[in-house]
Amino acid sequence: MSEHNAADDTGDFFGYDNVSLDDVERIAEDEESQRWPEAMRQIYAMFKNELETHGADTKIAIALLNRICREFGGVQLYLPRGRQLEAEIMNLSIWQEFKGDNVEELSRKYDKSMQHIYRVVAKMRKREVKNRQPDLF
Repeated sequence: MSEHNAADDTGDFFGYDNVSLDDVERIAEDEESQRWPEAMRQIYAMFKNELETHGADTKIAIALLNRICREFGGVQLYLPRGRQLEAEIMNLSIWQEFKGDNVEELSRKYDKSMQHIYRVVAKMRKREVKNRQPDLF
């Protein structure tokens, strides 16, 4: 069995399926990429940084950028700040730390009222029960 090599990967880059990730990455790193729109450069750099942080192949950044351009290119897009996602992640963190007798401690830690902690626990408990039990109707 041959070992998988990212340099052999080709993708459908704007309809050109014979181009390797290495080739496109070299172009992206070249000074010519400075002509790219600022948003594209920022997204590419952000993807590359996140992939590197997580120990993933940074060449995937160009494939992700390509996908975003193909899906959303030419569309004016409002991108929310992610507060809902942040709240859900905080709720998950509260739920994971909840022991039954530490509501006051969680309230202080997350700077939320005890009622808020109780609501989060109830919501997360309901979600967990729903995930474990199939809907009968």
